[in-house]
Amino acid sequence: MSYPNIIQRLEGFSVEMISRTKLVYTESGRSVKVDCEWLAGPHSLVVYTDTLTHWTVPDGIEISSEERAKIVDNIRKAFRFRGVEIEVQ
Repeated sequence: MSYPNIIQRLEGFSVEMISRTKLVYTESGRSVKVDCEWLAGPHSLVVYTDTLTHWTVPDGIEISSEERAKIVDNIRKAFRFRGVEIEVQ
């Protein structure tokens, strides 16, 4: 089942908007909260990658630079599926 604020992909990850400034990325039983901000213009959403440092679940495990790049790419794919381009900062 798909809800408007949850984007689930067959690749095994999901992105859920939990507020106007926060999303949750989930894959393989792990999740991380990511700061973001909705904007007007061609890039409708800004994702702040400096908040991608540690997994929220399981608590405290560091996110590697390779994982960070994969997470950002997957978030981009998820929002493109909904017709939204993201900007990464």
